[in-house]
Amino acid sequence: MLGGVGNARLATTEEQEMVQQLKESIESKANRQFSTFDPVQVATQVVAGTNYFVKIEVGSGEHIHARIFRSLPHAGQPPQVHSVQCGLTASDPLKYF
Repeated sequence: MLGGVGNARLATTEEQEMVQQLKESIESKANRQFSTFDPVQVATQVVAGTNYFVKIEVGSGEHIHARIFRSLPHAGQPPQVHSVQCGLTASDPLKYF
């Protein structure tokens, strides 16, 4: 959906790999380290690139949400972690933040 955040869906293998590669940056933004780190859901927003809103299971029933920006391919920039929300559960919906 152009402009708005799409519906949450299961994360693809490519999306899971992208999030795993950004684990250290996500941990830094969260000011925590996670022994469990399993990206489970994704919602996207098309802008001048793509915002990924990712639900990540981090153990003991806790989830975090990470907002990751991936620029358009011609920009040649790697994905970047914009922000992280902590202390969430599996039932908290993915939405813009």
